[in-house]
Amino acid sequence: MPKLTFLGTSGSVLTKERMCAGILFDDKLLDVGFGVLANLIRSGKKLDSISDLYISHTHSDHIGDFTGLVWAMAMKGRTKPLRVVSSSSAGAALERILDLQSTPYAWVKFEITFVRPEDVGVKSVTTVHDPENLAYRFQTDRGDLVYIGDTAKSEKISEFAKGCDLLIHDSTYLDGQESLAALTQHSTARDAANTAKLAKSRRLVLTHFSPGNGVAERRYLAQASAAFDGRIVAAKDHQILTV
Repeated sequence: MPKLTFLGTSGSVLTKERMCAGILFDDKLLDVGFGVLANLIRSGKKLDSISDLYISHTHSDHIGDFTGLVWAMAMKGRTKPLRVVSSSSAGAALERILDLQSTPYAWVKFEITFVRPEDVGVKSVTTVHDPENLAYRFQTDRGDLVYIGDTAKSEKISEFAKGCDLLIHDSTYLDGQESLAALTQHSTARDAANTAKLAKSRRLVLTHFSPGNGVAERRYLAQASAAFDGRIVAAKDHQILTV
C-alpha cells in the first residue's frame, strides 16, 4: 500500500513545528526544502532507498536541502543512481547549484541524472506560478495522487487533477488574505477546496502553510470544508497517510 510521509509542511520559511516543503512517497521524494533532510533522517528512512527526487520549482523552500541531500547520500557511500525529475530550467538550476556549492564530485560515487516527467511516464502540468512550477500526477493501484507544489487558484489544475483519489494542494493563506495569495501566486485553503471539488477528488490534503498564520489548522479545515465535502487533512510534519 503506497505511503506518504510529510517531511515539511511550511511555506517560505521553516518554523519550530514545520520544515519547508517535502513529502516522501515510497521511493520518491517530492521536493526537498529547508529542514526536510533533518526530518528525513529522523524518520529512519534509509537515504539509499530513495530512487527519484521530484522537484516542483526552484524557490528555496522547495530545493533548499538539495545539495545537503546529495552530500548526505555520498557520506553514506551511495552508489545507486539518483534520478531528479523536474522542468528543464529547474534541472539546469540544480546542476548549477551543486557547482556553486563546491560539491566534490570525486567524492560522489553515484550518478545524478536530470530528466523530464515525460521521460519517466509521469503526467505533469505547469501551474500559475513564477518561477515555473510543475504539478505531478502519479498512478497507484488505489487511485491517482496529485501533488501541486505552488500555485495561484486555477481551473487548469482542477482539470489536471480530475478524478484523482488524493490531491495535495498549496494552501498557504486563509480567507481575507486573497490579495496576498494573488500577489505571491499561492492559494488559500478555500481555493484548494474549490479545486478539489471541481476535480471530484476523494481526498484533499492542505499543506504549505504560511508561518504568519501561526498554528491555525482548525481555521484551514473549517474554510476548506465550506467548499469541499470530501475528506480533508491539514498536514503536519511526520504525518503518515496511505494512498
